[in-house]
Amino acid sequence: MAEWNIALGALVLILALAAGALLSRWYFTPAAEPTATLAELMRPGTANDIGWCPAEQAERLHSYDAAGRCCWTCRTFTPKGAGL
Repeated sequence: MAEWNIALGALVLILALAAGALLSRWYFTPAAEPTATLAELMRPGTANDIGWCPAEQAERLHSYDAAGRCCWTCRTFTPKGAGL
């Protein structure tokens, strides 16, 4: 009978961990933000240079165009004239 209790306890523990993992993925998923595709970043009229990424708080490679800039690392778009 002790083996049955151990097996049941292990099953409950595994199910609780799986449920916790699923709930944490759902709860901590960031809101959808506009991102740029690679084709959009490489289109004619764009230039690449190092710039400050507000999302990562670091200097990163960005794609610049007339609308603004997009970080190559995290794909955060910063519109032109945002003061960064």
